[in-house]
Amino acid sequence: MRPRTPLLIATVAAVTVALVPAQAAAAPAAPAEAPTAAPTATSATPGFVAPLNLDLARAHLDAADRARLDAITATLPADWQERLARFRAELGIEPSPVEQAVARAIDPSQYECQPTAFSDYTSTLLADVDLGTLLTLLILGVLDYPTYDALLFGTARDKDYGIPHQYKTPVTQTVRKSQKFWDVDLSDVQTLAMRNDMLADHARMARVIGVLFPADTPEDSASTATILMDMIRTAPGLDGGRNPIFTLNAFAFTAEGETDPIFQGLPDKVIFGEGLGVALGELGLGGTGAKAVVAHEMAHQVQFEQGYFDSPLTGPEATRRTELMADAFGTYFVAHKRGFGFTGESLRTATQAFYEVGDCSFTSNGHHGTPNQRRAASEWGADQATTRPPFPVWPSDTLYAAFERQLPTFLLPDAAQAPAA
Repeated sequence: MRPRTPLLIATVAAVTVALVPAQAAAAPAAPAEAPTAAPTATSATPGFVAPLNLDLARAHLDAADRARLDAITATLPADWQERLARFRAELGIEPSPVEQAVARAIDPSQYECQPTAFSDYTSTLLADVDLGTLLTLLILGVLDYPTYDALLFGTARDKDYGIPHQYKTPVTQTVRKSQKFWDVDLSDVQTLAMRNDMLADHARMARVIGVLFPADTPEDSASTATILMDMIRTAPGLDGGRNPIFTLNAFAFTAEGETDPIFQGLPDKVIFGEGLGVALGELGLGGTGAKAVVAHEMAHQVQFEQGYFDSPLTGPEATRRTELMADAFGTYFVAHKRGFGFTGESLRTATQAFYEVGDCSFTSNGHHGTPNQRRAASEWGADQATTRPPFPVWPSDTLYAAFERQLPTFLLPDAAQAPAA
């Protein structure tokens, strides 16, 4: 089965969540263990953005928040936590930060890693959200509901999943050009969006909840949806579900090789988040940045088709490899004359988009690479398209082999070393 991978936001995992009846509280992170392999029975990428960068080491639920969570979980099956964990593992989407603490992939002190304009922007999105509300949403996986909705139920013809109008042209152009550019058949890839208005649609919320937590009756899922929607509607900072944080990502998906009936038969998809489009606009990356993002996701589709996820690497190192590869492939496409032929400012904008979504979450299975590593992989991809004879397009296997040779260079320590005493 093919791995699934999201593109941009990585997680700083500070705590794990321990739940017992009538009590939900954040517990200290477990001691570091050996890195674990990423799930293999999956078909979606971790996303263009890595999991949320939050420091919840001191987080806890007070009595009122615990009561609210208990009221919600009372409507769910007794094994709801196990069901959510299995679903996420099967889909290959990284859990939110409070749910995972993993071992170090590399020594962070050897690498330059700093906040970016994108990470600063995501912090502003959460600034007014009550921590108890945020923790409850994380525990129940609600931040991923628009993703699940689009992956499981979205179709390219359904207006509920239409690409936001300001990004429809760059997104659809990138998919169509990519389908002609690469030497693999990507003609069946559907393009759609995950939209924030899903969180205000009772039927769609109940439908996702019914898949995640199969209940005895549809009324149980509907009841849970009502409680969660009321919380989202009234919570300060969430803007009734319109906060971009709910859809601040992009994904590639394939169901090839799936045995789970939930995923069997689903078409290949590239899903562009409405919130990610808002972020690109706020950061001045706009349509050019959107083309780079979608080129990255189409590169994941190439990886699915060609088996490039196969690797002896595990945990954070495995994810970082495939994400940097998609950065390189995506920029090769946008810089190549048979792609978009980006040069000058447009090419700088594309490479900046990858830099902005780099992360410092070295211990997370969702680690996508530092800002410097992501920009380096992107610039390398552009160089392959612009400093060599540009025609014909390299076979994907040739570019893949060149990337594998170059990968160790991207990962060389780059932090300034203090002078010896």
